[in-house]
Amino acid sequence: PGGLAATHSENGFLFDYGPHRFHTENDAVLSQVEGLLGGDLLTLTRCSRIRLLDRYFHYPLALGDVLASMPPCRGVQMMAGFMLEKARGLLKPREQRSFEGWVLSRFGKPLYDLYFAPYNRKLWGLESSELSADWASQRITVPSLAGLVRETFSPSGKVRSLAGRFRYPVGGIGRISEALASGVGNAGGVILLDTAPEAVVRRGDAWEVRAGGSEIPADWIVNTIPLGDLAGLLGSALPESAHRAASSLRFRSLVFLAVLLKGDTGAQDHWIYTSEDRYAFNRLSISRNFDPGMPRQIVFEFSCDRGDRVWNASKDELMDNAVRGAEHLSLFSPDDVVDGVIVRREHAYPIYKLGYRAEAGAVLDSLKSLGGIVSCGRQGLFRYNNMDHSMEMGRCAALEV
Repeated sequence: PGGLAATHSENGFLFDYGPHRFHTENDAVLSQVEGLLGGDLLTLTRCSRIRLLDRYFHYPLALGDVLASMPPCRGVQMMAGFMLEKARGLLKPREQRSFEGWVLSRFGKPLYDLYFAPYNRKLWGLESSELSADWASQRITVPSLAGLVRETFSPSGKVRSLAGRFRYPVGGIGRISEALASGVGNAGGVILLDTAPEAVVRRGDAWEVRAGGSEIPADWIVNTIPLGDLAGLLGSALPESAHRAASSLRFRSLVFLAVLLKGDTGAQDHWIYTSEDRYAFNRLSISRNFDPGMPRQIVFEFSCDRGDRVWNASKDELMDNAVRGAEHLSLFSPDDVVDGVIVRREHAYPIYKLGYRAEAGAVLDSLKSLGGIVSCGRQGLFRYNNMDHSMEMGRCAALEV
């Protein structure tokens, strides 16, 4: 249970699928999680950095840290590029539909070329001109270089992704979904695991889900599998236009490599971003910095598409790249490695390519017209939402059905 918000256990490894931090502004959701875990919910202060130009920069960015760590010539180029972009915008504002246009207009070309463009190319496998600006507006913590200055000298506290403190369950983020699953069982519910749905069929005013050789009647369906997969299960119940839209919705995949070490790294980071091509992985996280009781392991994330070279890479290939990268990051050496394990997850991130909103909307509108189906969560809504958003969606779905 839990999907991507689960904790993987295998041969002495215990790790989350990437760094998860639980924070919410919804008191009801927070109370629910605290009730589920009680004293097993840690409170932590976020520590994350970007590795760039053989230097570390704190993330979220702080102006003082950037100026102190950035080579002087680069700093001058960035400020000059920002001012030039602002002057250019007075004559001919950039388009704001794409990630490229959104970032260039707010940060200038030097910072865009140095960090934003290469990191997002690695993360998505697409050029920033092909991505929707929605990704930038949702996930970039400070909306402009001028905003970085303001947040540095006069923090507003209003930028959600800048949350400095978060909660984390002892034993891994999967403890939350495991506790919810226990509640379902205690209430008499049944959870079918390793059971793939084969079809969803209308039966009068209700539905029937065919799975594992069984036909399960349902008054309502709450869906969290990928939106395109749900469309496929519904078949002719959806119009052809909805199927065409669903076929264009793509997810980016991830391969996780957990490396078990003989000792601690000494780094205090929860996670580190790596945008440069010398690192095949785009991010790593250090489990014991979330929970001191976790194994001495570092989890590397490799963005890819299902079936490509990275997806099909062997453990040895990924280990070789990760260890060389970790050496360059001064985290550990080959002699420190005990073992490694890889896990592949196909539907990790919805890809916000240009036009995605209309395509996802067409499918969701068609589902709404059918009635009796609520589609939510990151995959089911095709939206890059956080854990607390998913829990809020679950609570709303319960009220709706």
